[in-house]
Amino acid sequence: MADPEQAFPFPFFGAGEANYYMWAEVHVRFAREPTTSQRAAIADAVPAPLRGAVDWCEGRQLMVASGLFLHGAVVRAYPAAAGELDRIGEDGWLYAAPSRIAALNADIEAWLRRIHGECPVLAAYRAEDPDSGGTRLSPWHDWSLARLPGLLPELERVLDRSGNATSMARGIMAMARRASRLPRLGVFARDMMSWSDGTA
Repeated sequence: MADPEQAFPFPFFGAGEANYYMWAEVHVRFAREPTTSQRAAIADAVPAPLRGAVDWCEGRQLMVASGLFLHGAVVRAYPAAAGELDRIGEDGWLYAAPSRIAALNADIEAWLRRIHGECPVLAAYRAEDPDSGGTRLSPWHDWSLARLPGLLPELERVLDRSGNATSMARGIMAMARRASRLPRLGVFARDMMSWSDGTA
């Protein structure tokens, strides 16, 4: 089996086979501020369904997101496996074939690895969507949770602000709470997450 330290180049909270309802978003915090040319290369490589919003903030923080009709964008971006069909749900929304969703998930992971080579990624985060059944979390996510103590100083700096970095930090901590990892992080982490978890 491959060494996890080599297989997983940085923490990715929410890694795995995600399901989506109406939209998707991925947050990335870089270890340092990317240069102008690096930002351009990173943005140019964003998976097509997540190009609805490419939002840089605080220098080192990036959020990419789809528009409201994610599944339509997925259908346009990826082919379906033989014999698989897209469907219209009882709610009237289009749902892309499972193979198309798997292609998006693979594309997100490939993009994250690629941009890490462009500018080092400190951590990435994708919230689970409870309306779609959530994410089948992968070993990369589990490995990431074990790296959380080393990220606490960085997360603590942004928790009391507003914006994408704060949303990412709160979401990561909520995932850790649900995975029962917070008690191992000491009183500091428990106090830091004394409010409701919010979305994750």
